[in-house]
Amino acid sequence: MKQSIIHQVTSRGVIQVVSEDRIRRLEICTQLSNLGYTVVPLAEMLFSAARQHTEAEICLLLDAKAIAEYAFKADAVPEEHLIPVLFYPPFSQEQAREHRHSGGTGLLAAMVPFAELKSEDSLENIGRLLDSAIKYARLSRRCSGLVQELNSRSTRKLIGYSQAIQTLRDRVADATHLQTPVVVQGIAGTELSLVAELIHDAMFLEKRPFIKVNCSSLTIENVERELLGYFTDEKSSYTDEPKWNPGRFELAEGGTLVLDQMHLASLPVQAAILKIVEQDEYLCPEDSQVKKLNCRLISISHVPLSELVAQNQFKRKLASILGETTISVPRLNDRKEDLALLTEFLLSEVARAEGTVPKLLTLDGLETLKRHDWTGDVQELRNLIQHVSRVDNGVRLDAASLQPWIGSESIANPDSMVGMTLREMEQKLIESTFARCGGNREQTAQMLDIGLRTLSGKLRSYGYPPRGGPDSKRSFTVRRAA
Repeated sequence: MKQSIIHQVTSRGVIQVVSEDRIRRLEICTQLSNLGYTVVPLAEMLFSAARQHTEAEICLLLDAKAIAEYAFKADAVPEEHLIPVLFYPPFSQEQAREHRHSGGTGLLAAMVPFAELKSEDSLENIGRLLDSAIKYARLSRRCSGLVQELNSRSTRKLIGYSQAIQTLRDRVADATHLQTPVVVQGIAGTELSLVAELIHDAMFLEKRPFIKVNCSSLTIENVERELLGYFTDEKSSYTDEPKWNPGRFELAEGGTLVLDQMHLASLPVQAAILKIVEQDEYLCPEDSQVKKLNCRLISISHVPLSELVAQNQFKRKLASILGETTISVPRLNDRKEDLALLTEFLLSEVARAEGTVPKLLTLDGLETLKRHDWTGDVQELRNLIQHVSRVDNGVRLDAASLQPWIGSESIANPDSMVGMTLREMEQKLIESTFARCGGNREQTAQMLDIGLRTLSGKLRSYGYPPRGGPDSKRSFTVRRAA
């Protein structure tokens, strides 16, 4: 046992050897062991169940038959254990084409050879190639782990491959390496907060504070309390001293402070913020000590600050300080080629939240989305997907399921329903669905996922005539939910 442990420590790497020729396989295993490698020879019949496969760093395939057998039996093996692969002798494109046409699993396409070993290669040359392959495998897995870690730290990612979104990614990457303040601007509904999160996550590899303050709610009376901190009359169980509540600048120390809704900040609030950022320091009320401003400032605005300056609604000096770097988020109307990917991502997001199976986006549904004018941008699309997923039990997101709701004011602007009671919201939903279904009660009940008798009772309480009664066959027109 002790010798085995020492052998693993001093090993140059772990190699998996697969071959149909048992004698050739034993010969290669012996030669590689003599070179200092840990060799895992596997019989093809036991390949998929072998625990040693997860420990192997590279795989050495000695013949074309073994390659085909390998690709066929690797269904249950994670793809990260399939790269890099060394072929010996080289696996020709004709053989790969024949394997695919014969019904191969398709994993062969991921098995790109790291190097082509030849029968006349010396053991020294083969050893150098194996060392390079093992080093490449270790670096690849380490990089993959780092990339997954960075991606997982962001709640969502920028979805799409249009030129507009690619430019946005480049702008975010450029801003990451700068220490200057950033203004993220775009129309209401664009994911400006997401861009701020991406800048923060890319800038700080370790966990740092990410603090937001809504500037529209700040007043001249509370701006210093919110930003610098304040004492309260509350007293803890251990001391009679007033309790200290740190301000946003202190909470964001070493991280990022997001000034949200900056375009709605009043002029007095702007003056208070300007005083702090211009001097790059502030007086802390807790200990009356001057503290250095130690956080990255990201401002979010739905209106370009230059326009507000021109209208005398924003201080010019503050705009120049906050807007040293400006990132404009493109409108959804300017990147409709991203609608397919974005919609599928939102469908998966809604399905995960509700524990259901994601709907399938159809071609006519995609065309319906592309023809719409997205005044509410991505937020309007998200509201639409969430709403349709809740009221429509179908497995597809097609034109028929979208048409009654797309462009609805209550979906484009969810604030229109603020202040309504649950009964009023229920009545509004039932009446608008009933109208969109042209007065068809069966279709309305199915869309709302309620019983037909329950629907009839609701409609009767709203003053609609019973089925078969006077005026029950009056025509309905599709109308927007007010």
